[in-house]
Amino acid sequence: MDDLEREDIVEEPLEEEALEEITVDEVPGEDAPEDDAAVEEPVEEQPPKKPAKPKKPVKGPGLVAWLLALLVMLFGLVMLIPSIWNTVLGLPALGGLLSEAGRNYDTAMTAYEFLYTTDMSAQGWGLPGLNSGGFPEERQFAIWGKRYGPLFLVQSQDVPSIAEYFERTPKSLRKLEAQCDEIGAILGDVNQLLGMQGAPAEGQSRTEWLLAALITARAADKQSEARKNYYDAIILQATAGDPAHKKDNLARIAALQKNRAAEPWMYEEAAFSYALEDADYAGLVRVCEARLKHDRESTLSMESLVRALYLSGEEGKAFARADKYAKRSSAGTAMRLARAELYYRQGKYGQAIAECDAVLEEVNFYLPVSSSAQMESIQNGLAATEKKAVALLLQGKPEEASELLNGNWAAAAMNQISPNLSFAYALLSSYILAGDEEGAAELSEQLEYYGIPQAVADLQAGKTTIEQIYTEGWGGFDV
Repeated sequence: MDDLEREDIVEEPLEEEALEEITVDEVPGEDAPEDDAAVEEPVEEQPPKKPAKPKKPVKGPGLVAWLLALLVMLFGLVMLIPSIWNTVLGLPALGGLLSEAGRNYDTAMTAYEFLYTTDMSAQGWGLPGLNSGGFPEERQFAIWGKRYGPLFLVQSQDVPSIAEYFERTPKSLRKLEAQCDEIGAILGDVNQLLGMQGAPAEGQSRTEWLLAALITARAADKQSEARKNYYDAIILQATAGDPAHKKDNLARIAALQKNRAAEPWMYEEAAFSYALEDADYAGLVRVCEARLKHDRESTLSMESLVRALYLSGEEGKAFARADKYAKRSSAGTAMRLARAELYYRQGKYGQAIAECDAVLEEVNFYLPVSSSAQMESIQNGLAATEKKAVALLLQGKPEEASELLNGNWAAAAMNQISPNLSFAYALLSSYILAGDEEGAAELSEQLEYYGIPQAVADLQAGKTTIEQIYTEGWGGFDV
């Protein structure tokens, strides 16, 4: 910088006020001197404060509040129990419906039976909503209709009508009820005509008498055309046992099979009977296979199919089909017994007896029956007893057979369970073959009401053999 510029830069002295504002504290590195002149002002003493009153302790809920809370909790539980219970009921109900939709009616009925027994056990609890609301009974009627048809429901003495059972017909049963009503009206008209006639005319068979009444009722029925299939089904049932009507009935069966509006219950039983009568085992195979399409768990159809395959010359297929069906839990026992029959037809008595023993090992005849499963087990045991006895008879051991049959019959009788007629006829045959005339006479007297098959009379007269009875044709007794 030149001299002129340096002269312009003049440091102005700090004013006194500014100097006074600078305190010692602001001088770095030095402590502020004590101010001897500072006088401490006296502090006025405050009067002591009164101690605060202690706050009242917070009270918990009173008795009324506890009671209200308890009531709310109980109400919640009461509302929760039906919810949980309905979930418990809903699962088997859903399982039953799915099984029913798959045409597995035995499995479905087991689920519905569980619901029914559960309803009965909860009936005395007095809580609302703890039942399935008649659902099991509704589905039971539906399955009966699908398996056996409305004609069976109308004619059965053990089954009440849908209208009698339900105060209000469930929607799912309205069609079945309408069918039952129409069939009931037809049978009512026929019975009225028969009642007016009193008895068959001289020289008129009972079949002709029934058929004449059906034809008269049909001619007078204004709805006969709409009810055509019902009339044909009733006529088939009434005349199937009369050889004079066989040709007409075969034509009826063929027409119903082609009719899309017809249902299997209308003609299947007659078709089976005629195929069996003609020893048309290939025809029996077709009938049984058709039945199993709409009733997959019909053990009777499975047994008949296995036997029909064997008799039609398809022995390998018969055993294979029995093994296939045995994988189904509901058919295991039935297929063991079906194999037992095939074995004793082949002369393999040891294998037949082994199959029967496997069933008998699982049966306790002496355990008091408390469920349908136990009853079914004893009935299976009686069936296995009969098959084993047949194998013993074919081996020439009638005494062992009669002892086995008598023992298990007596054991089952303790539970008020009786065997079927074929069991009784097997026992009668064992008495005859063992030469037990007293036993044969006593049992024949008991069976007099049911009649004695011609095969038994022929066995006693020496006109047939036990091998011919059990191993030729369909086998067994016509019961």
